[in-house]
Amino acid sequence: MRAVTAAEMRQIEDEAVRRGSSVEQLMDRAGRAVAARVADALDGRIVGRRILVLAGPGRNGGDGLIAARLLRQRGAHVTIACPTPRSSDDALLSACAGAGCEIIDDPAEGRAADLSAAIAAADVIIDALLGTGRSRAIDGPMRDVLDMVRQAASARRRPRVLAIDLPSGLNADDGRADPATQPADITIALGCVKRGSLTGDGPEYCGAIHVADIGLGEYATDVGGIPILNVADIGRLLPKRPLTGHKGTFGHVVVTGGASAYRGAPALAARAAGRAGAGTVTVAAPDILTDSIAAICPEATHIPLAHDTESGLAAQRALSQLAEAFELRPPDALAIGPGLGRSPGAAAFVAGLLQDGPNDIPMALDADALTLMSAIDGWQDRLKGATVLSPHPGEMARLCDVSAAEIQTARVEIATARAREWDATIVLKGAYTVIASPDEPPSICPLALPALASGGAGDALTGIIAAFLAQGLPPHNAAQAAVYAHGAAAALAAQDNGNLTSGLLASDLIEKIPAAMDVIRRGGPPPAPLFV
Repeated sequence: MRAVTAAEMRQIEDEAVRRGSSVEQLMDRAGRAVAARVADALDGRIVGRRILVLAGPGRNGGDGLIAARLLRQRGAHVTIACPTPRSSDDALLSACAGAGCEIIDDPAEGRAADLSAAIAAADVIIDALLGTGRSRAIDGPMRDVLDMVRQAASARRRPRVLAIDLPSGLNADDGRADPATQPADITIALGCVKRGSLTGDGPEYCGAIHVADIGLGEYATDVGGIPILNVADIGRLLPKRPLTGHKGTFGHVVVTGGASAYRGAPALAARAAGRAGAGTVTVAAPDILTDSIAAICPEATHIPLAHDTESGLAAQRALSQLAEAFELRPPDALAIGPGLGRSPGAAAFVAGLLQDGPNDIPMALDADALTLMSAIDGWQDRLKGATVLSPHPGEMARLCDVSAAEIQTARVEIATARAREWDATIVLKGAYTVIASPDEPPSICPLALPALASGGAGDALTGIIAAFLAQGLPPHNAAQAAVYAHGAAAALAAQDNGNLTSGLLASDLIEKIPAAMDVIRRGGPPPAPLFV
């Protein structure tokens, strides 16, 4: 599965037609896929349900008309509104009329009352006004119709909105939404997911994304696009677990972090690393925190680091203690940053690690380590060996010296360019996390789970990344597998909680990591809301 631009989608469709598919066949498949998804949204109970189709003048509108006819034939009450008139000899519109669909022409003016009534009564509204080809602002009757839908959406009885390919007005490439764009509950991506669904305003406007197979898959790989992670691919990446293995086989992770206000963060990262299969885990934290961290993470061993009441970490002594511990027992991966804080001592500690730390140990840098690192001149030149950076948009903005808004409008492009420039793997977190590496194509995790917006979730991801690095995965593969396993674990935990939008604790997620990895290894269907 790939995310494509509008131009790439046109190439795919053109190639399908060149090899023998007709435009009519593609539209018929699309319309049938839309009708099937509407039926699913209504739990299969179609007879007597009221469906409003907003049909534009082009092929997107044609897909909606085919779905309208099929739903009417299955017993639904279907109304079609055409803000922009379609051709007088339109066979699709004639077929809908012949099947008994009500047609509202000129809905924003002469029949505005009829449209208002249809919106108010609708169980489902199908947005088939505009697809991937929008090139200018929405205005005139089409904007008036979308405004009427928006007003209905704020009413007590809100119809479900299903968009074909994209919510009308959402840019297919960069995800910028027109002011008139109506958010969808469900977006049916025809053939391929459009890049704009996964970046900019896209995650907020597209709702749940369902990919409809309309016979274009064999042509998509020839065009390019951004790969979207899937269960099968991740299952092949997960570390092997030989029956003869022992704790030394599966790697030693050292988590370095912790400050008085954030003592739970390194514990969460350490527990996540253990749940993700690391053989042993050590927490290197200020000595005043060691007892409290050990109480909530008893399986870990500990390196108490010297602490100064004024500066936080006593950087030089702490670095020496860490170096001595590494001589006795070298780690296979190092996680730096969870709960580290931004004290002067922490800043000096990070600078020292980058300057004089080990060259041959894979590192996962996150959270405060990234913020402190961004303040160091030439920090990019201090990264050593196999390194994974996992910033959220604000941290990425500080690393790039731009605004977070700029990051969000070009997530894939920025992550890809910086991965090559910095010679490091980047995990740009957020809805539809982007993974980019210097010598690998970028990829996207098919996840937008509001419940993940919870303190400690990022620390858990850092622990999983470090665990996979310690078990021998290269940085790019470790990042891909960790992001997907993290998302799957969160989805499983949220399902158990009964709420995909809130109430998820990082500790809930961590407990589901083994189950998520088992689902992935068996190639089972991914838990909602991952793409299917």
